Amino acid sequence: MAAESAGDRTLAGTGAGDQAGVRLRAAGLAPTPRRRQVLRALAGMGRPASAHELYLELARQGHRVGLATVYRTLAALTGGGQLHVFIRDGEARYRSCGPGRHYHLLCQCCGDVLVHPAADDGGWLDLIASQTGFEPDRYQAEVHGVCGPCRPRPSSGGCARQRQ
Repeated sequence: MAAESAGDRTLAGTGAGDQAGVRLRAAGLAPTPRRRQVLRALAGMGRPASAHELYLELARQGHRVGLATVYRTLAALTGGGQLHVFIRDGEARYRSCGPGRHYHLLCQCCGDVLVHPAADDGGWLDLIASQTGFEPDRYQAEVHGVCGPCRPRPSSGGCARQRQ
């Protein structure tokens, strides 16, 4: 299962509308009902979701929304730093992303994303930047691999868990 940030749990739980509004205002975004709904739905899903999966989840929750509106809302939230986009099997998937430096550990087997705080000072990024002239995103990084529950057992080949 994907690790959650405290912000994700708050958005999915009681007072979610207030927390989403605070978060949106802090990012300089208007806390519209649609943006709040999208943040709450993503937080409740617990894993990165495609625009279509999110559209279906919002419909399941009783929200009347068009797919084009979902895409526009996701674009605004991503541009405002509220979501991180992961590409999986050629499809964009979105996940609520908290502030601060952290790593995204992406399981290539099941698709889970674990969030791990960055414990280092980013010196290795400074070295790479000075050697190459590359300007890295200093707040988040993706590490691809296989999570513990999916690591193959000696008697099996492939993933131990089913892909989502």
